[in-house]
Amino acid sequence: MQKLMMLVCVCVSVAICATAAISAEDLVAAVKERRDLMKKTVAPAAKLGGQMIKGVKPYDAAEAAKAMNEISAVPDKYVTLFPKGTEHGGVADSQIPDKDDQSEAKPEIWENFDDFKKIAMKLKDASAKAAGAAEQGKGTFTAAFNDMTKVCKECHETYREKLEQ
Repeated sequence: MQKLMMLVCVCVSVAICATAAISAEDLVAAVKERRDLMKKTVAPAAKLGGQMIKGVKPYDAAEAAKAMNEISAVPDKYVTLFPKGTEHGGVADSQIPDKDDQSEAKPEIWENFDDFKKIAMKLKDASAKAAGAAEQGKGTFTAAFNDMTKVCKECHETYREKLEQ
């Protein structure tokens, strides 16, 4: 009976460790995916919009609208990528192969998750409005784009811990 009990305990321990390892990998993957959404979709689209407003690139209504629509598509997926344990420091540095994939999420996200989601949906709406404003000309687009960047700033100031690179 003792041997059977010992075998059961070992099996349970192995299963718990395997689950923890999978969970750690899943946490790292969630952080990487949300960082990629910001780096590869939102940042380039916002940069393009800013460059058009500043005259660094010629204003192109179709390109501006496309960029803003790309941003608008992000929040629905983005808010699903914040499982508990993915805050800054929540995933051990040794588990993160690329230091650019470290989490910048403040714990406040999970303390105020409804507010975090509300701000994400504000971004979705503001970027969709900027996309619609693009066809109305640079002035209208500029105002809508600036409104959108205020939403970005609100979220970053409240929920992002900027890491030193």
